[in-house]
Order: sequence, then C-alpha cells, then structure tokens
Amino acid sequence: MRSHLLSRTQFGNPILRRRAKKVALKDVHTQTFETLIARMFFTIQDIGVGLAAPQIGKSIRLAVIDVHPLPHRPDVVPYKRVIVNPKIISYSKSVESDYEGCLSCGGIWGKVPRSKSVAVEYYDEHGEKHREVVRGFLAKVFQHEIDHLNGILYVDRMTDMHTLMTAEEFNKRIRKK
Repeated sequence: MRSHLLSRTQFGNPILRRRAKKVALKDVHTQTFETLIARMFFTIQDIGVGLAAPQIGKSIRLAVIDVHPLPHRPDVVPYKRVIVNPKIISYSKSVESDYEGCLSCGGIWGKVPRSKSVAVEYYDEHGEKHREVVRGFLAKVFQHEIDHLNGILYVDRMTDMHTLMTAEEFNKRIRKK
C-alpha cells in the first residue's frame, strides 16, 4: 500500500509559490485523474485534512479535503470533497486567528487569521459545479488549500511570527488544551 503514497513537495520548492493552472474539465473524466484523486486521499488519510496538487508537485488547480472528528476537534462534521478549479467568491468580515500546520512546511505551526466563513465555487470529480458557504474549521481548510493553488503558504498570512512553533511543542502546549 505504501506505493500509493504520493511524495509531498516541501517548503522552499518553487512550485509552492506559483499559481496553479486551471484543470480542463474534460480531464476529470480520465482514469489518470481518478487515480490521482484516490492517491491524494490515501496520502492524507492519517496525517492531514487537505492536500493541494502543488503539494505533490503538480501545478494544477485540484485539491482534496477530508475532515473528520478527532480528539482535539470532536465537534467537526465529517466532510470529504474533491475541489477542482476552486475559488472563493466572498469572505466574511468576521475573522478568527487559529493555529495551522501544513504538510509542506515540515511540522511547524503558527497562528493564522482567516475569515470565519467563505462562499466557494468549485467543480467536483465528475465535472459538476458547486457553490456553497462553508464555516468554521472547514472555512479555514478551504482557504488554506485554495491559497496553495494561488502560490500562498499559511506563513505568508501570519501576522505574528512569534506564534511559530514545532509540532512537538504545539502538541504539548496547544493541542492538549
């Protein structure tokens, strides 16, 4: 099964700083695209809630989201989506700062201000268009993944670099609260 894991692009790789290219909707119906999506979900199953294609070295506007409750976020409603060519249509004026980490940033966490809700538009793995308003933790995940597709990392959004810490320290001090 390890052969299904995708190598993740790490902080410093130029692909993470480029705006990803739009996916042609005819491509979502290919076996290659379906396999890529399955492998992306497999790659994050135990270690993350989202993965954008640039994080695996592919400069295309594709991300997967798989949110589920965990001991440190028991109230999260399960949500699993493929988002193709996503965009944020509007942001709430209400903003909240919370800790974020990233699979491409080597176990470093920091506080990032994000809108509490966003209206998003995207296509799914069948090429069907969706519009929805997402709130709370899910809104943060959408913003984080769409940022990746625009060449932006969460550290670029941080307003207080003093909140940066290693995952080990984050787990000891913040996650245990």
